[in-house]
Amino acid sequence: MDQPHIQAIEALVQPILAEQDVELVELFCHPQGGRLLVRLLVDQIGGITLARCAQLNQRISDLLETSNLIEGSFTLEVSSPGLDRPLTRPRDFERALGEQLQIEVHLAEGHFKTIQGMLLAVQPLAIVLRTSSGSLTVAFREVQSAKKCLRW
Repeated sequence: MDQPHIQAIEALVQPILAEQDVELVELFCHPQGGRLLVRLLVDQIGGITLARCAQLNQRISDLLETSNLIEGSFTLEVSSPGLDRPLTRPRDFERALGEQLQIEVHLAEGHFKTIQGMLLAVQPLAIVLRTSSGSLTVAFREVQSAKKCLRW
């Protein structure tokens, strides 16, 4: 599906997501077995439940059916980006406020340090973590990788 169609689908579903305080993380459209697979990855502060994804799936599916934006048959999937999804953009970190993170920080050429801590704040150029040794501010440019911790 071309970009204008993807943008049209996004514009159509955005009011439903906004009404539910849910953010669209990614939208994929791929042909699959004679149908179009439309996959929305959604999230909200504190995480999104399976029940909420199912509710959104029904509402968005009904909307797509009546809008006639998609020619032919389609399959809609609404799901969470998952715990293992890397945090890469400031908005990803904002959704993870209050959660435990594991980040890999670039120290010097070829040297990295892994830090675990609770995300306390997201600033324009940095994040603030509470670690076992106190608060730590890490510039986005120093973050090599980041993800939510499954256990603390």
